[in-house]
Amino acid sequence: MDRKRKNLVRLGTGFGAVAGAAAIAWAGIAAHAEEPVKPSSDFEAQIIGGQPVEEGQYPWLVGLGSPGEGSAYDRQFCGGSVIAEDVVLTAAHCVEDSAAEDLVVFSGSIDLESEDVVETAVADLHVAEDYNAPVAMANDWALLKLAEPVDVEPIALGTEPTEFETLETAGWGDTGEGFPPIAQWVEVPFVNDADCEAAYPDEVDAASMLCAGDIENGGVDSCQGDSGGPIMTPAGDEQVLVGIVSWGYGCAEAGNPGVYGEVADFNDAIEEVLAGWE
Repeated sequence: MDRKRKNLVRLGTGFGAVAGAAAIAWAGIAAHAEEPVKPSSDFEAQIIGGQPVEEGQYPWLVGLGSPGEGSAYDRQFCGGSVIAEDVVLTAAHCVEDSAAEDLVVFSGSIDLESEDVVETAVADLHVAEDYNAPVAMANDWALLKLAEPVDVEPIALGTEPTEFETLETAGWGDTGEGFPPIAQWVEVPFVNDADCEAAYPDEVDAASMLCAGDIENGGVDSCQGDSGGPIMTPAGDEQVLVGIVSWGYGCAEAGNPGVYGEVADFNDAIEEVLAGWE
């Protein structure tokens, strides 16, 4: 599982991407960090291949980080999506070894250095009970119950597995040139299950995972630091959360699409947890 996970550790003013099977070494979460794996294809890296998010473009996009000193930019290590006024959906691998008090959520601005960023404590968390089954990284989802509601428009959850032409993903992860304080977004081609499984033989659980990226050319993808963030239907009347940034080999490499937790597969399980929190 070397190079798989797309979460990040920020140590002071320096950066290190978590690129192995271990979780992040921050706020009491044990792990190993190493430099981000740069894309091997010859393309202009800018998420990868994207552009800055505008304020209000994805109001549900939030950063997940650790409490303490320093800016939100210094402390953010994963992304998330607000799915109810006091609930954030993220990746299980971002929080599997955490307690609620180890975590905070940053909302209110897509610029993690902005004075408009609101920091909210996490009161409870739920990691998918079947995470890592039937294969590693399957069912990679977790829910965070916030200590108080955030003034953020939630995103609707996908409820039916669907094939798309393109999707959009966003986050504060590596662009190939560093980690930007302003979230980036990129449009990525949808990859069907057969091609996804062919790209990663014996590693894909088609029920709980989906793939997106340009298999032939590379160049567009989520990357280290984007884990837990959203992959969505294209902008329109109402965007729907289709998946959660999860894993992949390298970033934006030809032949290695990004892999995402498929929300439609565990939508019912999410609703059960939410009902228990009411």
